[in-house]
Amino acid sequence: MTPSSDDSGAVTVARVRSQLQSGEARAIREQAGLSQQEIARSLGVHELSVNAWETGRKVPRYDAALAYARLLDQLQDLAR
Repeated sequence: MTPSSDDSGAVTVARVRSQLQSGEARAIREQAGLSQQEIARSLGVHELSVNAWETGRKVPRYDAALAYARLLDQLQDLAR
């Protein structure tokens, strides 16, 4: 799937990138009691990638951002 083939995916990716930039993604992760390593493991990426995303040094690739957005949504649902 490419960004242009799924508008809802592009919106989701933009949302998670905004959540990362604002610090909301980190807050959601911490509220769930998860480490960057645990997030990385569940997404199939390196822990340093998650750290780079949360500190704003890098943005996740489309596929990783989409998976991260879904994970954040699940964590927020569990917190409710």
